[in-house]
Amino acid sequence: MVKNTVTKKEIREKFLKERDRIPVEERSASQRKITDNIIGSFLYEEARCIYTYVSVKSEADTVPIIKRALMQGKRVAAPRVRGRHTMEFYFIRSLADLQPGFHGIPEPGPWCPKAPPPEEDALVIMPGVAFDRSGARIGYGGGYYDAYLENNEKCRRIAPAFSLQIAGEIPMQEHDIRAEFIFTEKELIRCGQNCPGTR
Repeated sequence: MVKNTVTKKEIREKFLKERDRIPVEERSASQRKITDNIIGSFLYEEARCIYTYVSVKSEADTVPIIKRALMQGKRVAAPRVRGRHTMEFYFIRSLADLQPGFHGIPEPGPWCPKAPPPEEDALVIMPGVAFDRSGARIGYGGGYYDAYLENNEKCRRIAPAFSLQIAGEIPMQEHDIRAEFIFTEKELIRCGQNCPGTR
């Protein structure tokens, strides 16, 4: 259990270490289940546009989802950092449109068209280090997704995560954006059922 007295930084460090320690074979098996669970969901099926982070290191892998979405003719947008706490999404046509960007994270190249704010037909896939069952999340400290999604309640928001990333309780601030659904290798967490005030 993670208590409210623990800081976000401490939670981030703890769960990053635990995520990094997942054995390769276990990670691969869990990742396939997470991907299958997302692609098989009504949220993915109904979405015409997928706004997603591009995974790096030990993050839940989004590349298989990107490939599948592009193959199915869905529009796919990935983020590019524009400044302090600021990012925008840009449409990509293939993984070849990605190049190393902020902190070496793959970003859409300068030739990619800017995507509009996500609407009802969009599914936003959010990254995170730790989550709780209300949808509260701890990212990497930049606040990029919180700023981008502020005042945007039209799109659906999900997060892929390994089951060990689910914490007891995550401290939240007013501007923090929650995930609506969390997909792990073991379950689908419907966050709104755990927190009536989910944004």
